[in-house]
Amino acid sequence: MKELVSEVVVIGGGLSGLMATWQLQAAGIDVRLLEARDRLGGRILTTAPPAQCDLGPSWFWHGQPLIATLIDHFGIPFFKQHAAGDLLVEQANGQIMRAPGPSPMAGSLRIEGGMSHLVRQIVQQIDPSPIHLRFIGRDISLHDNQIVVTADTPDGQMRLRANRVAIALPPRLAAELNFTPALPAAVRGKLQSTYTWMAGQAKFFAVYDRPFWREQGLCGTAISRKGPLAEIHDASPNSGEIFSLLGFYGLHAARRAEETAVSLQQLALAQLTSIFGAEAAQPQAVYLQDWSQEPFTASALDQQAIPSHPEYGFALDLGAVWQGKVAFISTESSTGNGGLVEGALEAGLRFAASITQQSLKLVDVATLPHHASMDWDFWQ
Repeated sequence: MKELVSEVVVIGGGLSGLMATWQLQAAGIDVRLLEARDRLGGRILTTAPPAQCDLGPSWFWHGQPLIATLIDHFGIPFFKQHAAGDLLVEQANGQIMRAPGPSPMAGSLRIEGGMSHLVRQIVQQIDPSPIHLRFIGRDISLHDNQIVVTADTPDGQMRLRANRVAIALPPRLAAELNFTPALPAAVRGKLQSTYTWMAGQAKFFAVYDRPFWREQGLCGTAISRKGPLAEIHDASPNSGEIFSLLGFYGLHAARRAEETAVSLQQLALAQLTSIFGAEAAQPQAVYLQDWSQEPFTASALDQQAIPSHPEYGFALDLGAVWQGKVAFISTESSTGNGGLVEGALEAGLRFAASITQQSLKLVDVATLPHHASMDWDFWQ
């Protein structure tokens, strides 16, 4: 079996893994990054121009210094979420009620080109030669005080030997890795009990050539007690040339699995038409992303929606065998911004700094943890 050797192995090429890899390489540390998918970015995924719909995270907020620093460093343009106008409430009986705005998303920010713009900028800073796509980490074992990671690859199994391993996977997927010696039962239990942010969710986008909802004095936000979409927002890019509405499905993953992708799209369009009028029935394009169907994001435990933003962050006692050798660095490990883009950046940077003893210089802004709400249990 072929074997590669490096100082550090990072498992997971989402934002936290990329951040760790970038900072380690910048400090001269020999690091290899393994990503199971055929792309980098993890839960960050943006459709192609011109719509540039964020199928994963869409927003960031003031008071999040890491993303602010990177946006400034890379010169990435950003804009405020459209929030002007009234919002709508769809009752369980289908009655539509209009309420004064602005949208509850007022004050949130978005990156021009989508969140993948940030991913691309970070990837461009990394030497690509030690990045391995379609490498699925399976086993992590200890041999002669070194860690051996065994991965399935397109060319068969491969071993990677290192002194440190960072696991940038959602905790529930990390718990499925086979450790020899085994992780303490309490650690595995904590990983399994940690919700994967957004893993049970699905997003729908409808793209239009005109923002007809704005022309009606609406902000694009609608809350529904009928469904199938529970929460709807204006998701238009900042170009002013194309416009879109985004909806989060209130249907649980098991219920969505009973429908085809086409029927889920048709149900969503019918609802948008009922709420916003006939023009909503004729989009230029539609996109559906069901994260519960992504095996490198969601585990079997993630098929239920998260009712509210969990209290993320954990300090794991890995025991004498694994302490200092393995770290879990997904966004869910972040205390202040767990589950969010800021939390992923924080987790990756924290791991890199534990090795390099260096840190990214932060802009001088107040840190304000942000928590999102996904309380959609009224739609079953």
